[in-house]
Amino acid sequence: MMLLVLFAFAFAFLLPAFDIMAWFLSNKRAALAFNIVFLLMLAGTSIEIYISGISSSYYNLISVSPFSAFFAMLFSAGMLLVSLIAYSYSKDYLEFSILAGFALLGMLAVSFASSLLMILVGLELASLPSVFIVLLSRRNSLEAATKYLIMSAFVIAFLAFALVLLFGSSNSLSLSGTGKSLFSLLALIFFFASLGFDSAQFPFGVLLPDIYQGSGAYATAMLGGVNKKLGFAALIQVLILVFVSFRSAFIIAAILATLTMFYGNISALMQKNLKRLFAYSSISQAGYIMIGIATATVGGLAASLVQIFAHMFLFIGVLAVIAWLESKGREDLDGLIGLNNENKIAAISMTMFMLSMVGLPFTTGFVGKFLLFLNATLSGLVWLAILGIINSVISIFYYAKAITAIFTNKYEARRASMGYATFAVVVACLAITLLLGIYPSPLIGFATSAARALMH
Repeated sequence: MMLLVLFAFAFAFLLPAFDIMAWFLSNKRAALAFNIVFLLMLAGTSIEIYISGISSSYYNLISVSPFSAFFAMLFSAGMLLVSLIAYSYSKDYLEFSILAGFALLGMLAVSFASSLLMILVGLELASLPSVFIVLLSRRNSLEAATKYLIMSAFVIAFLAFALVLLFGSSNSLSLSGTGKSLFSLLALIFFFASLGFDSAQFPFGVLLPDIYQGSGAYATAMLGGVNKKLGFAALIQVLILVFVSFRSAFIIAAILATLTMFYGNISALMQKNLKRLFAYSSISQAGYIMIGIATATVGGLAASLVQIFAHMFLFIGVLAVIAWLESKGREDLDGLIGLNNENKIAAISMTMFMLSMVGLPFTTGFVGKFLLFLNATLSGLVWLAILGIINSVISIFYYAKAITAIFTNKYEARRASMGYATFAVVVACLAITLLLGIYPSPLIGFATSAARALMH
């Protein structure tokens, strides 16, 4: 088991090393090849860790379990897809690859953490390269990068202060239960404030739409598809392992779920820019994910993990299409007009991604929402399930505007290709959305094992 973990970190260390070599050789294709090979190997190693089914801890820093394997696999797959999008649309792909490799190291540190200190280091290691990726993603991204840097600084500052308070309360920084005291309650508040930024909770994530809009589409795909899931990986571990005995923690989670869902969906109704629309949509999805966490049960947490998995591929798939449109200067809802005439695959995929976000049956989005609302009801949070359903209905209105634009005829539209890398990302995301929506047992089993391992 330890050998598998060493392999996982070895692949992650080798990734930026080989990308640096490709940068010196100015070989973009070599960098892409390295990324594909190493990220696939890392994802495969993560799945092998899950199949082995062993949970253990090493040196009070690294914890190996199906939960860590779940997120390691998710981050590896997400970074692979984002890398393919960046290959098509980034003028600085070699620099992106190096930065993304170091960000992935931080993500793995959080995934395999058994200490709050490891989570702090992992989040910082992931956030700093992400700031530079935003800065490189387009010419006028300085404002977006500055806002993301400010948000990241708040995350680290609040998280560090929370660690100090918790250490003063329990004299430990391990991911284990803590006693109730004034210090631990204050630490809980700071944990919500800091990790609320990364996981896009209201009101902490109010700058995210500006950041998403000001970044290049591939950077937005990384921030919303991968980095936000990193925030949830940290938040889930802290709430379930450290504050599991605090009933107030899960009441706060339920309140944040409600506020985040309504803020995201209502704000999305007024958007015309595509990236802003899906930024608010992403915020609303964060609210749905919090429903399962608020139940503090194995079933509820498994539902949240299913929704995290589903949304990552949905969001990256949508941003792959948006990146293609953005390269043509089409960034608003009107830019979707005639898409069906130009590229049937892009039109159908974009439509399916949005319908899955609403909760269309036989898609991963439906599986996630069904499990979330079911477990909320079984846990006595019927009101939260009802509010989630209401928000799903609200989301239909802004997704309907986008779908209508896609299938509105544009007579001067001509057939256009997305390019092989973008096409591969869109098709892969669509296949995962439909296949695991029709046959969700493997995904549910993986998520349930991960949740059970964390809540043992």
